[in-house]
Amino acid sequence: MPAGQLPRIALGLAALALLAGCLDGGKPQEQRGELHGVLLIKWVREDRFVFVPDESDPLTYERGGRRIVPGAMFTDGGSIPRLFWSVKGLSPWSYGPAYALHDWLFRQHRCGLDAPPMTYTLAEANEVLEDAIGILVAEGLAYGNAQVASLIKGAVDQHGRAAWEGPCEPGPAALAAAATAERSGDIIVGRIEIR
Repeated sequence: MPAGQLPRIALGLAALALLAGCLDGGKPQEQRGELHGVLLIKWVREDRFVFVPDESDPLTYERGGRRIVPGAMFTDGGSIPRLFWSVKGLSPWSYGPAYALHDWLFRQHRCGLDAPPMTYTLAEANEVLEDAIGILVAEGLAYGNAQVASLIKGAVDQHGRAAWEGPCEPGPAALAAAATAERSGDIIVGRIEIR
């Protein structure tokens, strides 16, 4: 075995050990913000989706006088390595609304579209992700496991900088009005209402 493979194997085994500990449950972190609205995801092609804002009840996160309402954007849900998708809570859509908020903050930053009071740091964007996951768990909409949430938060804290500083990806081509996203022929992957 080449020497370069040993660190990757050790890292993989360490990750599996962490995941084994995730399966026993745990108390999710206490929520600090409010999350409500509709998550509407449109399938474009394999592993390519568009978040479509719902005009009548947009996905909204509020905390400390700041409000996040994502606009239309491409998303892949959570950037979870395929190897871990079978672990409860680690699929790309386990915490879909939280991932959409996080993706929106990344897009806003990379494209230079954020402005006070909506300017977020990477650490603040990751806190929004963590808090939104906690809200989804508290509302009974997602699997509640403190270790899984901690693993996700740790991964974005340690490895999110490159994506945060990445290039701006143009938004989806004019979606013939978000309100008509459910027209004939569209494939709507999921619609989640959060109250």
